[in-house]
Amino acid sequence: MKLKNIIIGGLGLLAFSSCNDYLEVDAPSKFSPEDIYSSVKDAGMALNGVYAEIMSSNCFGQAYTYSLILNSDVDFVTNSSENDETNTPKRYDQTAASSTANGVWNATYSAIETANAFIYFLENSNIYKENNDDYASLQQYMGEAKVMRAMLYYELMCYWGDVPFTMQPTRVTNNFYPEIVSRDVIAKTIMEDLIAVAPNMKPTSQLSEGIERISQEACWAMIARIGLQAAGYSLRHNADDATSYGYMGKPSATEETWFLTQARDYAKKVIDSGTHSLNNSYQDVFLNECNFKVINDDDPIFEIPFTKEVSGYIGYRQGPKFESSGGATNFQWGECGGNQQINNLFRFSYKEGDTRRDATIGWWYYTFDGMPKINTNITVYNNKWSKLFNTTSAFTSITTGNTGINYPYLRYADVLLMFAEADLKLNQSVSGEAISAVQQVRNRAYKGSTISAPAVTGGDADAFLKEILDERKWEFAGENSRWKDLVRNNMLAQELYYTFLRNYAVAAEMGGQGDAVVNDMVTYHDNIDYFGGTLGETYTQEEIDAAIPGDNAFGKSAGAAKDQLVPAYIYWVYMKNPRKNSYFANHDLNVLYLFNAYAANQKFKTEYNTAEKFFKYIKQKYPNSPVAAYEPGGDPEDPAGTIKYEMKTADFATKYWKDGNDYAENSVLYSLYGFIKADRDNKTTFQMNRNGVYTTFDITSEQTDLPVVRYLMPIPREAITRSEGRLKNYYGY
Repeated sequence: MKLKNIIIGGLGLLAFSSCNDYLEVDAPSKFSPEDIYSSVKDAGMALNGVYAEIMSSNCFGQAYTYSLILNSDVDFVTNSSENDETNTPKRYDQTAASSTANGVWNATYSAIETANAFIYFLENSNIYKENNDDYASLQQYMGEAKVMRAMLYYELMCYWGDVPFTMQPTRVTNNFYPEIVSRDVIAKTIMEDLIAVAPNMKPTSQLSEGIERISQEACWAMIARIGLQAAGYSLRHNADDATSYGYMGKPSATEETWFLTQARDYAKKVIDSGTHSLNNSYQDVFLNECNFKVINDDDPIFEIPFTKEVSGYIGYRQGPKFESSGGATNFQWGECGGNQQINNLFRFSYKEGDTRRDATIGWWYYTFDGMPKINTNITVYNNKWSKLFNTTSAFTSITTGNTGINYPYLRYADVLLMFAEADLKLNQSVSGEAISAVQQVRNRAYKGSTISAPAVTGGDADAFLKEILDERKWEFAGENSRWKDLVRNNMLAQELYYTFLRNYAVAAEMGGQGDAVVNDMVTYHDNIDYFGGTLGETYTQEEIDAAIPGDNAFGKSAGAAKDQLVPAYIYWVYMKNPRKNSYFANHDLNVLYLFNAYAANQKFKTEYNTAEKFFKYIKQKYPNSPVAAYEPGGDPEDPAGTIKYEMKTADFATKYWKDGNDYAENSVLYSLYGFIKADRDNKTTFQMNRNGVYTTFDITSEQTDLPVVRYLMPIPREAITRSEGRLKNYYGY
């Protein structure tokens, strides 16, 4: 059941508590608290007003699901500017004048104020009494509001660190500028608040709207999420030192243990409840959301219930770009932005047979008339969600954002992996329970694959933590998880450094100026041989048996050394839509077949040197291969039909390396600008940002003394001005 009418109905009750800027309240509403909290029905409508606030564009409607997904080794948006900017948090480059920071800050505190008001006035109402027949429903409402408030403070702590904190509405306190409170205190306070309210909440099975409302399991999962993040590292500042970028630190040992204990125990509560599972395929989780199907007993624990034509940009920012002409397309889905993308090279980290790879990585986009075009950027599309995957005729040729596609804020897979990480860190040893939790996530990823899921090996504590974090990056690519995982494990600087090296090393190879030392550093860090001959890995029989032409292992023998992986050219052809979700979840548009998307360049043998011969060869030689069911298509750009089945090539080298020059493309050199970049005047000299000063480093010498990454946002200048000096920026802002 979608909450469209319920949420819209709740909007009328917002004005009594909501805010425009930070905590400066609006004019009084025609509704008084006594009017709103005189019945269970009206209290429920007021609660839906809190839901409506978190769905705003500057909150979860777009900001936390797109604008503030920071660049990492997984999520990546390119930027070619050689100069400082004021408003590009993705590349760690902004000032206190950032309009994004200002918009998100105001919207988040507006939602907090609305939640605070709901909680306070319900708690002090005449109907919130044990002898009320509807007391159980009101307790559930109270829990939902408190979880939403905790979600908002959690995101503020992730992006701002220590922030102004209050659990009272300004209508009661008249304090529009609460004091900044330590993130450790905030985390413990909101966790204790949720721990107290959780026993009074209902499980998903007892909620008529299911996972579109916050259940007891969602409350438990939120406790685990806050606790795990709070127990880890974050960027902190020394007292009264506003100029330094700060240092990476953790809470006290006692606090860390408390946070980890709660994270482990409450993740375990979700697991033991047995109310959620990983029964559906990985891809189906997201396709169900694209088609407005609410599945209450599978992976999603809480989906933010967006409303079509009202809220939510899920499936517009994600998925393939679909260009418009005159504001429209020739197809029923309308324009798609396709802006929220994935690092191109991340595709090689997936193991063969992992279905998450093809459910996530998207290679082509569409012109307004439905013509597929190969994407030659250094990023690929995030194909988890797209309006194009909707089969309910919900959209039109002029639809843009406000898709109404739900976002899975809490998933059972996350709970399993949070349990494993908290259990490992708490006990400093690898338990069978933790291994089993990770294995469940991995098993689902290989469901329907021709290759069995590799066993989770565990090993020592360091090896197992890496295994957990790798599983998380494959599982949650594009879900605003990776940089947070890296922060709490104090790995953000290292992984951004290697992301820069990786992109640069590939660019240099494509430009004919590769350096063996840089290549080796990247190869050994990733345990992936992008360049050939340096890792010493060999092909297994299982890889060879599963390979088809275009795969690196095709035609090799077991034990043969692995060669270069990264292709400078992608071979592709127009293909008839196979109408299989595992290939592309839209069954009506033209599609492409990429011969070597996950393998190095190779010359195609004479027996299949055209697309037509290739597909015929596959059908004869590999009849059980999924590709055997596919067929080449004529060239839709050639209406006369004179060219058919022609293999085409896309040159990726030109997107990595500046053709005719001796330096990489700007998108390689400046997409991590606030942390690492090339010198503007000499693009073969490289610099790191240390406390606001860019210092030169030797790219052929591994850097172990990495500076901190200033990933935290600035408190907006507007908020500081209005606070009359009560608020202050640190971290060099």
